[in-house]
Amino acid sequence: MYLLAVNCGSSSIKGKLYAIPPAKSDPLETVADLGVSNISSKGEKVKIKVTWNEGKGKDVNEEGEDGGSVEYASLVPLLLDKLSKSGSLGKDDIKYVTHRVVHGGTHKQGIRISKGHEEGLAEMDKLSEFAPLHNHHAVLAAKSCLDALPHHTSLLLFDTLFHQTIPPETYTYALPPGESHPSMPLRKYGFHGLSYASIVASMSKHLKKPESEINIVVAHLGSGASAACIRGGRSIDTSMGLTPLEGLIGGTRSGTVDPTVIFHHTPDCAEDAGLEGMKVTKAELVLNKQSGLQALAGTTNFGTIISRVTDPSSCSSDEHESATLAYNVYLDRLLNYVSQYLFKLLSTVPLDRIDGVVFSGGIGEKGAQLRQDALDKFKWLGAEVDDQRNGHSQGQVREITRDGSKLRGWVVETDEEGWSAKLAREDFGF
Repeated sequence: MYLLAVNCGSSSIKGKLYAIPPAKSDPLETVADLGVSNISSKGEKVKIKVTWNEGKGKDVNEEGEDGGSVEYASLVPLLLDKLSKSGSLGKDDIKYVTHRVVHGGTHKQGIRISKGHEEGLAEMDKLSEFAPLHNHHAVLAAKSCLDALPHHTSLLLFDTLFHQTIPPETYTYALPPGESHPSMPLRKYGFHGLSYASIVASMSKHLKKPESEINIVVAHLGSGASAACIRGGRSIDTSMGLTPLEGLIGGTRSGTVDPTVIFHHTPDCAEDAGLEGMKVTKAELVLNKQSGLQALAGTTNFGTIISRVTDPSSCSSDEHESATLAYNVYLDRLLNYVSQYLFKLLSTVPLDRIDGVVFSGGIGEKGAQLRQDALDKFKWLGAEVDDQRNGHSQGQVREITRDGSKLRGWVVETDEEGWSAKLAREDFGF
């Protein structure tokens, strides 16, 4: 029997297949990694990959339709079909499926769904108004799995779960009562929670100390970016808010801006953007999908931006200037949150009990220059970057500061699928 962990984003689908061991004391075994990329990328072919461990199946590496025209709802069934055929899996072999869902509102635990018992899906789709480019895709994926694997049970796991420990003075917005009746309170919820929980567990294991003693500031830097202040293994603050838009700049997200700017930028911003299958205003589309690094540098590829900054001869002068500005803006916003959260920790935790600043996500894990520039701003707190360690790219948890550095820096590879599988094992008791 197998467990499939599915992680649906707006531009990609990732997943891992785990073999369920006969004994509860035995660890889950990762059998295959699977994914779909280039979704919504006009002019790029959708890429479908299934990679089997130790020859347990035949690897798949194929291209599909143009990412700009492909139907999202068709991709999970396609991926399941490739997985089944390449590994000779029957429909009943996958007993459990986990789904990473971005917004869970006030839920403090995951929700089980199965064929004929799908009430939780309707609730998650209703919350799509707060994460329209994410929740709806996760719901489509869950429905696809119920149709393709009718005898399994799914567990919906929310990125908001980890941040339920944020105190009221931090999550409360200074707003009067509204005219509408939203489906949940309008407050900060925070996201990337499965990633943060995974990082806390990894740091606990690496440092050989309980999770309840882990004190870190984490910068999860990918196409979506956020930061979190974690004290005693629990979230006490995070940069994202009611929706994933608040906080740091992302690949196509503006991050925090003056709320009135959108009315001047897009006068008809309240009108529907016309996206098929979901209700999204023009304001949400501009701020979520047309802003961020894409707006500043003309690309969401951080590696390309760094190349243009450090090697002006590789691009035009305009590209060099726009990339330099984008990088400096990105670093400025990152420092705003990291410094703020370090001060939050220092108000209650001595420096020698702060485990450090953690970088994660695709940009965080690969961006040696960004890590160097960020930590250099904290030399006054005793941060000393080790060039060799910072340039090294191997290891799930690796320190990038020198021995004896008073403020330590780390790179931690997050594992949202692995953490989802762990939560499912606890929930289902296998």
